[in-house]
Amino acid sequence: MQFIDTHSHLIPHFDDGSPDWETSLEMMRQGQEDGIVEAVCTPHILSKLDYDREAELYRLFEELRHRAKKAGIAVKLHLAAELYLQPDLNLDCRMATFADNGRYFLVEFPMNLIPDFVSQRFFDLVMANRIPVIAHPERNGKILRDPEKAYEFVERGGLLQVNSGSLNGVFGRMPKILAMQLIDANLVTMVATDAHDLRSRPFKLSQAYETVMNEWGAKKAQKLFYDNPRKIILGEDIQAEEPKPWGNFDGKLSLKDRFKLIVDKVRM
Repeated sequence: MQFIDTHSHLIPHFDDGSPDWETSLEMMRQGQEDGIVEAVCTPHILSKLDYDREAELYRLFEELRHRAKKAGIAVKLHLAAELYLQPDLNLDCRMATFADNGRYFLVEFPMNLIPDFVSQRFFDLVMANRIPVIAHPERNGKILRDPEKAYEFVERGGLLQVNSGSLNGVFGRMPKILAMQLIDANLVTMVATDAHDLRSRPFKLSQAYETVMNEWGAKKAQKLFYDNPRKIILGEDIQAEEPKPWGNFDGKLSLKDRFKLIVDKVRM
């Protein structure tokens, strides 16, 4: 199986991802061996100071592509950014959207809350055909406490990206359970590595792919790990699955019972 990764921190000397060129290349070799054929580099953009470093970021990105080609690594690279959510979110710079397609952008919430301005801001952006892809909602404290918030964002036109590490149990039991809940409810558009290093947060997708394939089948796994990521990069329409009502599973199971089914599948 081939994978496309839409969230990674492969570029060194910019954020808390890869610390140096050697690590970046080794991470890319790791991903290539795992089946990753394309990847989007998404360094953290936390403030205006980071936006002002756009020229530097493109220089580092091109150097990474050059070094990877020279090393014989065939993973195709694209550039975007993981934008920290702020009221003055800037989507006009080249790095803001996936492969500069002007449409899809990756956004990160504060880890323990969702600011009050988010719903209206996202609504305005979606109406302008600028679609937020919410990074790792399963790790957000507010969504962990109230998973229905994730359903509300999808209902308003947003997309969700779950981390492979969450499905692998790297971040603990509850993020894994919530990640599986979100996939089960048809709320997740793609699974990505959010790779930062070689060991604790590696550039690998195959283990998470196996989990999804075993639980929901090859068709869903193909969508989450290749088809939808490809469309995101190209700026194409995503044919989203109909979300299952969060509080009622096919009119038979309550949220509590459905949650128990997911919990029973998770073995930490």
